[in-house]
Amino acid sequence: MESLEVMSNGFGPWEEISDRLTISRMVSDSVIKGIVNAVTNDAAEKIAQKELEVTKLKEMLHVYHLGGEENEFSPMQRESKGTEDRPIKKGAKGGMRPSFLEAVVQHDGIEKTLGILKGTTEEHFKQLKNEIDGIRGCSSIKRIGSGSQLLGFGDILQDNVSDRWIDVDRLLNSLKGAIETVFQRVEEMVSLANASVCEWQQEQDFKAEIDALVMRNCIRSVEEKNLDRFHGDKNLHWLGRMEEISSLREELDTISKSLSISDIGHLSSYGSLEGDEESNNYKKGERLHRKVSSSLLSSPTMTSTSTSTSTSSSSSLWEENGKHDESEIMQEHLDATRLRHMSIDELTNYYNNEMTKLKRSHESEVLNLTEQLFSLRREFFRERGSSLPSKKSKEFDMLRRRISEVITKLDEVLVEKADVATFGIYEESLSSLKDRLELLISENKHLRYLLADKKREVKCLSIQVSEAAKKMSEHSMAEAKLLKTTANLKSAVKDADIEALIVEDTYACILRGMMDQINCIAEESHMENIYMQEIYKGILKEAAHSAQPASQLEIEDLSMEYTIMQELGILVFKEVMKDAEKNLNNMNLKYIEENELRVLIEMEKLEKEKQCEVEVANTVRLKQEILSLSEEKEQLAQDATAALENEKERYELAAQELHNLRDETCRQQKLISDSIEESNATKQNLTDALEQIERHKGDMCMLDQKLELAMKELSEVNEERRMLLDANQEKQNVLSLLEAKEREHKQQLESTAVYIRELLKGVAEFECRVTQDISRKCSRLKSLGSQLRFLKQKANVIVRRGLLYRQRLEKKCSDLEKAEAEVDLLGDEVGTLLSLVEIEIQVDLLGDEVGTLLSLVEKIYIALDHYSPVLKHYPGITEILTLITEILTLVRRELTGEIKAA
Repeated sequence: MESLEVMSNGFGPWEEISDRLTISRMVSDSVIKGIVNAVTNDAAEKIAQKELEVTKLKEMLHVYHLGGEENEFSPMQRESKGTEDRPIKKGAKGGMRPSFLEAVVQHDGIEKTLGILKGTTEEHFKQLKNEIDGIRGCSSIKRIGSGSQLLGFGDILQDNVSDRWIDVDRLLNSLKGAIETVFQRVEEMVSLANASVCEWQQEQDFKAEIDALVMRNCIRSVEEKNLDRFHGDKNLHWLGRMEEISSLREELDTISKSLSISDIGHLSSYGSLEGDEESNNYKKGERLHRKVSSSLLSSPTMTSTSTSTSTSSSSSLWEENGKHDESEIMQEHLDATRLRHMSIDELTNYYNNEMTKLKRSHESEVLNLTEQLFSLRREFFRERGSSLPSKKSKEFDMLRRRISEVITKLDEVLVEKADVATFGIYEESLSSLKDRLELLISENKHLRYLLADKKREVKCLSIQVSEAAKKMSEHSMAEAKLLKTTANLKSAVKDADIEALIVEDTYACILRGMMDQINCIAEESHMENIYMQEIYKGILKEAAHSAQPASQLEIEDLSMEYTIMQELGILVFKEVMKDAEKNLNNMNLKYIEENELRVLIEMEKLEKEKQCEVEVANTVRLKQEILSLSEEKEQLAQDATAALENEKERYELAAQELHNLRDETCRQQKLISDSIEESNATKQNLTDALEQIERHKGDMCMLDQKLELAMKELSEVNEERRMLLDANQEKQNVLSLLEAKEREHKQQLESTAVYIRELLKGVAEFECRVTQDISRKCSRLKSLGSQLRFLKQKANVIVRRGLLYRQRLEKKCSDLEKAEAEVDLLGDEVGTLLSLVEIEIQVDLLGDEVGTLLSLVEKIYIALDHYSPVLKHYPGITEILTLITEILTLVRRELTGEIKAA
């Protein structure tokens, strides 16, 4: 039993050291877990802050998109708008996909706008139908009444028709604007969908490749660091153990030699043995002290994790032994809370200071323990010194056997030292692999920078392509507007030609009627003069034979009346000719002015055609530039793919070499599998946190770019609105000029009507005068008949002739009245024909415009059918387009049927 106690006293420090080493490992693991938890908590807090910022920015963008859509549409459309929150899709690691989210939001907005546009188009078509029916009813009204009343009523009808056709034009313009907005929104949707899908696919491919490469490199670097650290710790541990074992073997050899001394002088040998043991124990303490100090001095050169393990091991030792006070435990809790808020440099400095403190405390504790051990041993041997000489022989025999067994075991352990020497070779190979991995990591960083530059160039090129596409769309819109204006000008020229021809025909008819009337009046007056001359000649001859002196006065009176009548006829004829010449001059001036207007319109048409040609050339040039930019973009993408392939080949070669080395170190990996798994878990958490931060940064950049693009789009929309307002003002000015011209034409027609009325009044007055003259002459003939009875028969004959002439005059007056009525009827018929011609022309124009609208809608439907894979998730768009096409076909059929019926 005493020998066992001595052996236990001899091997006690060794067991304590092994226990302390195990406790240090446990404490180092707990400290590493605490550090990892602190880092993950900090990363989670930062990620939460970034997510809050991203949500705020998304809300701002959502409000901004709503404001832009409300500015684009009319107040009736604003009422039906509303916003809905959509769920955000996440990737495999919890990262958001901003491009897909934006595509979903934009497609939802397009669905709402298309529904609103459908309602507006239906309302516009209904109003257009009602207007056409009203105009058709107005055109079927018949005008009844005299010439002056018909002219006034015709003007009123023309005013009503023109006002209603102006309303129809406004409705058609609003319908065109609605369909143009549909076309623009659909184009934007398709372009955004295509661009977002392509960019998203490219980014996902690049990210997947780069993430795979980075993760492989990170995993390899972590594995190699852990292997190096483990091998370094193991090598140091094994070397220290081997040195301790060799020193123990030497001490046991000395003990066995000392036991071989003779039994004589046992007290002196005991004293010498005690001195040797004290010296050996002192030497052992010094050696252990040196080993611990050397290990502690070499520890600062390692990483921060090794320092943390050493400090945690020392603290755990003191906690296990129960030698820490409550104040020190509270200080450790405070240090743990403080460590969470420290940076890397502060942590390294803090751990270095703690290591130095622990070194000093450890050294002082080792010295105290050795002194206590020596003092206890001395007391023990002094108390039991009397019993040792009697039992020495038996104890020494047992000790010799035990020492021989221990020496054999130590020799076996030392034989295994040769195997440990192979770790040096592995260390050299791992150091070379470390250097190569560092080179590969640097090359990877360089290539990542190059990829970032390439991505920037690709983004710049995509922005340029989008700008060029916008310019192309603007030019196409300008071309469409110019084509519309040219078509409108052509139709206006045709209308002006038709109006000029109709006016010429009407003026020719009026002049012909007036000339015929003048000729009839002249012939009748000439015939009357001839008859009167014959009558007067006969009367004069008879009077000359019967009573020359009595009738001289009467003859003179008759001659005077005859001359006066001739002069009056000549004056009337001259005035009629002057009025006809004035009318002809006015008509010639009007014809010249209309010819000048035609020439001006043709000149404007030529200028606009030249402008169209210039814009077509510009569009061709822009298309060529877009093609060149797309080719450059493809070349850049090819260069990037080639660089990535080269990198992949390099990484594959490095992976093969590492695989060969892994086959050699597979035995060592089994021992450290647990530590690698924990480190991998922590690394994955950290990488996930870093990836989320980078993704949030990318989301912020994308949101900033979209804000800038939205601001640009708003400025462009404002400019387009200003242009449209200017165009509307110009159109209103042109309409005001046309209305002024129409008023002038109406005034001229009214003046001609007033002149015709005055002519009719003059004819009536002339008839009254003629009747009065005839009555006077009848009275004179009666007086002459009383005076000259023998001339009664001739007078009766003359009276009969006068009656015949009166009947003829009455017939001619009735004929003139009938002719005037026929002329008025012809004027009414001409007005109705003109209104019908204008209605037919406008109906044709409506049919043409409806045809163009249908062709546009068909093109839109074809384009959306082409992009049907993108729109599979939105079935409402196809239904809306089918309904629009059905409505337009029905409208076309109704218009064609009405035109055929008319």
